Amino acid sequence: MKEYKNIYRLIIILSGISVTSVAFSQTEKQLMPSDLKQQTIVTEPVTLKKGFIRAGSILNYRVADKYFSDEGVKEYYLSNTWGTRTSFSFTLQYGLSDRLELELMGEYMDTRQESEKSEYIAATNTTRSIVTKQKGSGIGDTYLRIRYQLLPESKYFVSLTGTIQAAIPTGEKNPTDIRSAEKYDLPVGTGNYALSGGLYGRSILYPYSFTAAINYTWNFEGSKKFSAADADEVKFRMGNIIEAEAGVNLHLNEWIVFSNEIVYNHKDKGSINGNLSALLPVSWSVSYEPGLVFQVKRFRLGESVNIPLRGISIPADPLYVILIQYIF
Repeated sequence: MKEYKNIYRLIIILSGISVTSVAFSQTEKQLMPSDLKQQTIVTEPVTLKKGFIRAGSILNYRVADKYFSDEGVKEYYLSNTWGTRTSFSFTLQYGLSDRLELELMGEYMDTRQESEKSEYIAATNTTRSIVTKQKGSGIGDTYLRIRYQLLPESKYFVSLTGTIQAAIPTGEKNPTDIRSAEKYDLPVGTGNYALSGGLYGRSILYPYSFTAAINYTWNFEGSKKFSAADADEVKFRMGNIIEAEAGVNLHLNEWIVFSNEIVYNHKDKGSINGNLSALLPVSWSVSYEPGLVFQVKRFRLGESVNIPLRGISIPADPLYVILIQYIF
């Protein structure tokens, strides 16, 4: 009888140890807030968790040397024109809920343009070279974006996120410091409000992920000077824009991702003073954008290059992008 009591006590002790072990293992599986903030581009939700903050910076750089003509032919700019366009964007994202995210983005623009042309002087029967250099630096436009998970990835095989963005023209829209028709500072802002909306879908089949997105931008009427020689501003309306993209990405692990995207962009013809204008032509492009995303704990670094493949009335030079983000 005593022997049975000892066995009974042993069973109770072992049961207690087992329950404690199970409870401990279940606690280990629950992610702490600090762990959630270290989730990578593979494991994190499409939008930030409630109360989380992510700050970042995006650098865009392009050399203006070649373009696709209105016939789709890649050509060099005339009059030996050459320039660069750089934008430094600063982003701040905040999770209003586990499915709703708010983002504020500002930018600092730096544009430089140089051209050389020959001028014939009849009086001396000679020619001279005229070199013009223009630059534009300053705070550009501001963007406010809201993203909401329509289909959360935790419940469905794919996630679907809706996006609404407003563009606010805070940058200088007119040429400034005009010294002559060739010497002046370039504008750094667009000069008009814009509203865009779109859908973004993602599905992860590790080690691959698939993405697709479509976005439409509605440009409102604005006013600005298109030339340094203009005495007054003119009313204009940029053409509306539709953009679609699809990507297949390879995840080497949870920290390193190779991305591959095909991007299509189409802009309608714009108008000046209510009339369609050749200054705002129809344009479209198809480009390929490979990239790499690398993450260490809360710090994320990404780089990509957008390579135009075909198009009309658009720059033909690659656009280089560097992304830096940190989550608090």
